[in-house]
Amino acid sequence: MKQRASSTFLITLVLTVLVTLALLVASVAAGCGSSSTSPTASAEKPKAGGSLTLAYQSEPTTLDPAIAYNIVDWEIEHCVYEGLYRYAPKSGAAGEQLEPALAAAMPEITNGGRTYIIKLKHGVKFQPPVNREVTATDFKYSFERMMKLPLAPATYFYTDVVGADAYQAGKAAHIAGFKVLDPYTIEIDLKTPNLAFLNILTMEFCDVVPKEWAEKWGPKNFGRHPLGTGPFMFDHWTPGQEIVLKRNPNYREPGKPYLDGLNFALSLSPQTALLQLQRGEVDVLGDRVPPSDIPRVLADPTWKKYVSTQDKVSIHYLYMNVHFKPFDNLRVRQALSWAINRDKLIKLLGGQARPLYQVYPPGMPGYQPDKKWYGYDPAKAKQLLAQAGFPNGFSTTLYTDNVDPDPKIMQSIQADLAAIGVQATIKTTSNETFYTLQSMLDKTPAGDFLWSMDYPDPSDWIIPIFSKSNAVSGGMNSSHWWDPQLEKMIVTAQAMTDPQARLALYDQMQAYIMSQAPYVTLYSPIMTTMCSKNVGGFYLHPVYDFDPVEYWRK
Repeated sequence: MKQRASSTFLITLVLTVLVTLALLVASVAAGCGSSSTSPTASAEKPKAGGSLTLAYQSEPTTLDPAIAYNIVDWEIEHCVYEGLYRYAPKSGAAGEQLEPALAAAMPEITNGGRTYIIKLKHGVKFQPPVNREVTATDFKYSFERMMKLPLAPATYFYTDVVGADAYQAGKAAHIAGFKVLDPYTIEIDLKTPNLAFLNILTMEFCDVVPKEWAEKWGPKNFGRHPLGTGPFMFDHWTPGQEIVLKRNPNYREPGKPYLDGLNFALSLSPQTALLQLQRGEVDVLGDRVPPSDIPRVLADPTWKKYVSTQDKVSIHYLYMNVHFKPFDNLRVRQALSWAINRDKLIKLLGGQARPLYQVYPPGMPGYQPDKKWYGYDPAKAKQLLAQAGFPNGFSTTLYTDNVDPDPKIMQSIQADLAAIGVQATIKTTSNETFYTLQSMLDKTPAGDFLWSMDYPDPSDWIIPIFSKSNAVSGGMNSSHWWDPQLEKMIVTAQAMTDPQARLALYDQMQAYIMSQAPYVTLYSPIMTTMCSKNVGGFYLHPVYDFDPVEYWRK
């Protein structure tokens, strides 16, 4: 790694400073042969063979990396696909450090932070039946495919690549700033520097796919026939029941994965999954231990050593769609921010969360431990409603999904709103349906939503859920609130290279957003899950949650 004024070393150092400023992620990985720092620290030697079953209540919408943007989708995609870089296979803060995946090394960054030169590893092959070497052309194809797909939800992350706008508008056949210099070298040119670009490039959207396979199935069906370079390859998908992966014989890391296969069991409630784990039918709880069962499990000497916990860099919130009256009224939105008892929600969750009164959760740069916007004050909420012209309250509809604990959370919110005169009807749908509805302009007046970290930078919190670019169908801005003043701050911050000044501007963005109250911050969850007695090498990753390439069957 060369050290120069605009080199990888400097950019990586800046990112490390940003992360270190506020990274408070606590990770405790107990039992199952795991360690609090690294899955490879266990004294137990990994074994080859066998398979593991991971249980989930919800089901992916697709396994197309250009489109999927949901937690369970990404956890499966992480096993099938790879990109240029990945996060180190370690728990805690160490797991947020970037390292090469299909890239041969960290990039050379020049031109004042606007040009990235990336060398690829030689000899990496796509999974069967494609069975050919991955080249720079495959990465260019995959990137341009993602930027052109109508259903791709996150192209806004990449519009600062030179020529991306012209390509999306149909004015250019290719993205000029994504260049193939030779079969093993990529050059990416940005309009302005972006300290978070490497993290953005590491998201699943940039995973490499083979053109011939993607075009064979087409954009509607490729997500049901995924193929990449990851440790596991797709076997079959039985809707509502299971997704089965098997070992990729072409995987680039010798000896890995240790497992012959993975079975993602779908449509299992957390309670059923826990029972099946204790019977030996399930190996990992993808949806956590049900809060009501945590005291019992931790008191059981047989099972408590198989429990793992980490704070999630996530936020659960109640959005209010400003295109539905009366949520276009600022005082109404502020009233709801004072109306909800967050401490009651934490009790409902069995203590598996922390109340949150700001945009950024603990562990995200920009989080301010001593800062608190709003709180629980029903009298103030009623006063604000009266000032807004609703002294007797109003009626509305709250949307949620059927994944535990969301229905119970919404019932608690419903009761709090009734106490200030807001009569709310609850509509519950499947996770897949709700995920679609929450993004649409005219479908849901309000609802609860969870946002989890894509990468450790505050831009990942502001741009997806508060920008104009995401206030569209398919976007993540569920409230559809955006503001010209905030847009100007986003543009300014994205081009800044001074990490402290940049973070200070993101602090200003948080204060402005909270003053406008487009959603009610509720809590930041704690992840408590379990593995079975059959799992070796188990640990929780701060970005991916689970990392099955490091697990084995005892």
